This record gives sequence, structure tokens and C-alpha cells, in this order.
Amino acid sequence: MADGGSDETVLEGVGAYFLSVVEASQDCIRVISPAGRIEYMNTRGKQLLEIDDFEAHNRDRYWPDMWHVESRAAVETALQAALEGRAVAFRAYNPTAKGAPRWWETTVSPILVDGRVVRVLATSRDVTSARLAERHRQLLVNELNHRVKNTLATIQSITQQSLRNAGVESAVRDALEGRLMAIAATHNVLTDQNWSAASLRQIVDGSVIPYRSNPSQLTVAGPDLKVSPKTAVVMALAFHELAINALKYGALSAAAGHVDVTWTIEPEDHLHIEWRERGGPPVRQPERRGFGSRIVEAALPGELAGTVSVDYRPDGLRCSIDAPLSALDKADAFMPLG
Repeated sequence: MADGGSDETVLEGVGAYFLSVVEASQDCIRVISPAGRIEYMNTRGKQLLEIDDFEAHNRDRYWPDMWHVESRAAVETALQAALEGRAVAFRAYNPTAKGAPRWWETTVSPILVDGRVVRVLATSRDVTSARLAERHRQLLVNELNHRVKNTLATIQSITQQSLRNAGVESAVRDALEGRLMAIAATHNVLTDQNWSAASLRQIVDGSVIPYRSNPSQLTVAGPDLKVSPKTAVVMALAFHELAINALKYGALSAAAGHVDVTWTIEPEDHLHIEWRERGGPPVRQPERRGFGSRIVEAALPGELAGTVSVDYRPDGLRCSIDAPLSALDKADAFMPLG
């Protein structure tokens, strides 16, 4: 098969059927020689790349030379992989022949005959619109995250001043400010994940670490899971309330006190979380249920479609949380990260 011939000559070994298929494609399709040179480009590809005279300026041209300098390394790597018999894909920038900016999703595959690579097939799809839409979406998300952070900071400031000026006792002020901080910390975790999910470990760490006096007071262990945004906020508040209670009355109020937070995935796809305190002052059953109790014992199980058991043992409070991994409307509440 000689370079420089017509498309029909170049593809005669494959046949007219192949030519009709690639000519019908709305993507840019090229056949590349073992030397990395362009032998064929379909009509749609020439249109997408705004190439007016393929025969004069692009046939037999080294393929990576047709790409923008910032993308050349990716193209070279993909071409080499295909020549070694491996199919690869990459996304890279390359303007058209007339300078219009374009982003391309390209798949490069070896063409094999009797187990030998005789040519390379490169298919590129114009993803410029999708990329611009994604960039616009990300800008909006970043702006929203910035505004929400500022709003939370403003609410915290207004709350502090209003309660202080109203003569509200410091314990009440601290409790409310702590809850706002728990929400803000969870927001930061969700922001890092583009509001797709939050790490359960990060939720626990963010809710409890601020209240320990030293690292030895807290042990956190369990498989890393991601939690849906709505569930993450409720869980953060629940762990915050448990931590505040431990700081006031339980293990975190004593230098030798310790809190263990562990979770496992049990048979039949159930999540089991244990909060165990030890080394603190003797625990007594509270005389009334406050806001924290309602969050832990009512809001949390409702959000998880599960159960929560709180045991006020004299040697340390225990809280057990059980929830299905796929609870109807919470089907995406817990999923392995990665």
C-alpha cells in the first residue's frame, strides 16, 4: 500500500465496506502508518479540523506534528502504545487548521493482521462544548462554595454578637457555635469532593478532633466510605453532639479518658458504627433529653433508615448505630471510596 494514493487505494486491503463505515462517522477518523504518518482521514474529520487541502498539506504528515505543542507528548505516548499493540485513550487540546480552539477525546487502537500491527486507527471526538460546560459548572460550584462559606462565617459572627448582647449564658453560646462549626467543617469536606460525597472518616475527625486534649484520646478505625451530602450533615451533627457530651461529662473530660469510634460492614450489607468511651468519670443517665439526644437518637436513625442505641454504662457511654447500605431512598448514602 503506497503512501500518497487516494483514500480508496489506501484502504483497498480493508474494503469498500470499511470505507463507507468510517465516512459515515461523525468523528474524525485517521489511519496512521507504522511510521506514524497520516495515510487517511475521513471527510468528517477534515471538516472538524477545518482542513481545506488534505492531500497537499496533511497526507503523509507525522501525526503528532498535527497537534498543539502542549498535547504532543500525550499523542506520542498513545501512538507508541498502539504500535506496541495496546489501545489507549486521551483527552487533549488541539486547534483546527484555522485556529479555532478545540478539545478532543481520542482513542488510538492497533490494526492487527496475523497478530502484527500493520497500522493504527485514531478516532477523535470534539468535546469542546462539554469541556466548556464543565468549566462553567465548576466556576459556579466554586462561587457557590465561596458564598456559602462566607454566609456560614457571617451567621457565626451574628450569632456570637447577638447571644452575647442578649446576655445568653456562655454554655448555650458555645453549644450553638459548636454546631455551626460542625456544619461548616462538613461543608469543607463536601467542597473538596465537589459535593458528590464526604468521607466518613473525615466527618468523624472533623466532629471530634477539636474536642480532644491530645491525639491519644481518640481512635478512629474502619473502611473508608463516602456519605451523601444530606446524610453527611446529619452525621456530623450527631458525632459533634457525642463529642460535646464526652467533653462535658464523659471520657474527653478526663486526661486519661479515651474515645473509640469504629465501623464495620456486617453481613447482609449493614453498616455498624460503635462509639465507646472509657477512662472518664462515672456515667449517669441524663434526667432530660436535650437537642443532642434528639439529633443522635431521632434525626440520625431517621436519616439512615436504621437504628441507634445509646447505653449509659457507668464505665463509659456506648452508642451503636446500625444502618443498611442500600436503604431505599438512601441507596447512595454509603459507597466504598475509590
